[in-house]
Amino acid sequence: MNKKQQVIIVIVLALLALLIVACGGADGTTEGTPAAAEPQVVEVTRIVTEVITETVEIEGETVEVTRIVEVPVEEAAEEQAEPGADEPVTITFWGTERGRDTASTRELHFQLARAFEETHPNTTVAVSLFPSGGFGDRVLTAIAAGEGPDIWYHFWAADIATQGFLEDLTPYIEASGFDPNERWFPVGNVRAVHDGRYYGLPRDATAGVIAYNMDLFDAAGVPYPEDGWTIADYREKAIALTDQANDQYGIGAIVGSPGCFQWSSFSYNMGAEFVSPDGRQVEGFMDSPEAVEAINYCLGLTAEDQVAAPPGMQEQFGELVFLSGNVAMQHVSTWELAALNEQATFNWGVVAPPRANEDTEGVAWTDAYVFYMNAESARKQRAWEFLEWITGPEAGQMIAESGVWTPALPEIWQEMGWDQDPILSVFWNELNKETRVPNYLRSQFYFDCVGSIFDDVWTRYTELGERDVAAMVAELVPPAQDCLDDSYADLEG
Repeated sequence: MNKKQQVIIVIVLALLALLIVACGGADGTTEGTPAAAEPQVVEVTRIVTEVITETVEIEGETVEVTRIVEVPVEEAAEEQAEPGADEPVTITFWGTERGRDTASTRELHFQLARAFEETHPNTTVAVSLFPSGGFGDRVLTAIAAGEGPDIWYHFWAADIATQGFLEDLTPYIEASGFDPNERWFPVGNVRAVHDGRYYGLPRDATAGVIAYNMDLFDAAGVPYPEDGWTIADYREKAIALTDQANDQYGIGAIVGSPGCFQWSSFSYNMGAEFVSPDGRQVEGFMDSPEAVEAINYCLGLTAEDQVAAPPGMQEQFGELVFLSGNVAMQHVSTWELAALNEQATFNWGVVAPPRANEDTEGVAWTDAYVFYMNAESARKQRAWEFLEWITGPEAGQMIAESGVWTPALPEIWQEMGWDQDPILSVFWNELNKETRVPNYLRSQFYFDCVGSIFDDVWTRYTELGERDVAAMVAELVPPAQDCLDDSYADLEG
């Protein structure tokens, strides 16, 4: 309730009180009637929004009639919360910074905000950047306290929409006139869709490829990998390029860790799925022969072939151990391109991920960060205008030129000539393939219930010497399924 409404209510109540006193006795009773009963406290559920005085004729006499317009408290709050088109508004926009990010990443957020403001003079975008670690919890805590941002980006599973704090963007998209299937790469149209509804829009679009150090390949006399190669070719080259005596390794980072079968192209290309498409079933998926084979393959590279860079190298160089110059191949995405372009001191190239064998087609691993809108935002229409703009072509062009992210819009890639670029065309081809939501992004409870299985199996295999992967998985899957079942039951109950 604003001050004007409060004043109106006070005036109306005062007039009513005077009227009662004027018509009754000094004690407030009406002449000829008993004293009024003791006043009762009544919960106010309606707000006076307007007092209208009209002159009308009643039985030949001209009188003034006062009409009071009321609405329920909830409706009044909603009406007052959404500002008018010409009213100045500040939108809060939260983003993150990771260790692999460069100074350009920070600057891009502010450049985008200022560019939007230039064409939307009544809207200010307040940017806040936070460390990526724990960012999701930060957002949820702020929302619970009623202080959440209007817009932010993160990488939640789409079914987190069931918790109710994300705005359903489907009506906005339908009113906007653009077709998501025509605007974005396939990953942009599956990444944040739950039960057929859009709960987010893609910040970017990325795909997994294999980066290779040309200098190391040349020195070892090993042919560069080519599109159409297989996982057997990958293993053969990794072995040939490993020279532990000289601190040189065939592979590093993701493929030399549980990430090999969680967030890389290898499991897909071996026909493995670890959870069901809706994320609710791990039984029948992680314990399938295809999944066990994929896990065995990745574990063998590290424990048997010993071609993976040691953990100490990752502690020194972070996620991108490829930058050390001593790692021949690493599974990378466009998220690593900025650092590679700025920091690599050697010649390098990229190639599509290896297929399972010569008789299979390559399967793409694609992903995207997602922009979300707060369901409790008091500025939803303005927030949507910013959201539509920042995922559209004007912002996409700025993002592409910055070199920080690769936008989710194919038209921008073509305008930039990336579909013909020696490096980016490899990503282009992967992004245009039919895709699926990564296993770890299918359930909001994946990391609570499922993700630890990979760490357990990895530790038992590489450090404790256990070799029966099928038996380990069979032991670990049932409690993971119970965890998923209980988590969803608690959420829905």
